[in-house]
Amino acid sequence: MNSDLSIPQSLSQCQVKGVPYSGEHLLVRPATIEDAPALAMVIVQSFHRYSDVRQWFVPLLRLGIGEDLRYRLRSLPNGHHACFVACLSDSRGSGSMIVGTVEVTVKYLHSRAITPIKMPYISNLAVDPQYRRLGIARQLLNRCEVQVKRWNYSSIALHVLEHNDAAKALYGQCGYHTQYAERQLSSWIFNQPRRLFLQKNLSL
Repeated sequence: MNSDLSIPQSLSQCQVKGVPYSGEHLLVRPATIEDAPALAMVIVQSFHRYSDVRQWFVPLLRLGIGEDLRYRLRSLPNGHHACFVACLSDSRGSGSMIVGTVEVTVKYLHSRAITPIKMPYISNLAVDPQYRRLGIARQLLNRCEVQVKRWNYSSIALHVLEHNDAAKALYGQCGYHTQYAERQLSSWIFNQPRRLFLQKNLSL
């Protein structure tokens, strides 16, 4: 991935409770293997925040996620797979921190078609809870769409849980449309929310 595809955005007008940054700038860039520990932390904070006994297993989970990320990042040059990070850098040059991540991969997706369809698929879109509602997720999605167009694909897809209203609103604002709801066995047996399959046409 070329660094010249990075997308800087100014966040100087944003105020975040409890966060010491002021005059930040957002940079969306390709991830490196060295980013893996920080990316694992963001993913765990986004998807695995527990208050019961499961919290004791979070460090082990974070370690496993980090190793999995390292493996995928080593494989990046071998196919249509990209991982991006969102970094906040202080305008005074005192440092930067990773606050978000996303991956996009061209893969075969199970759909209602007779045969699986191969298309770019977004996964692991995560933003540090302290930095949400600042447009970071939107910038990560946009960076994926730029990459997909460079791969010469005209559409992109993702899944979202049916009860995740905030994520559904974000995707809707970004032009993603629900194609169908998946009826998995676990949804019936364990009363879990269904996954919605969303798609965006990039040729419009």
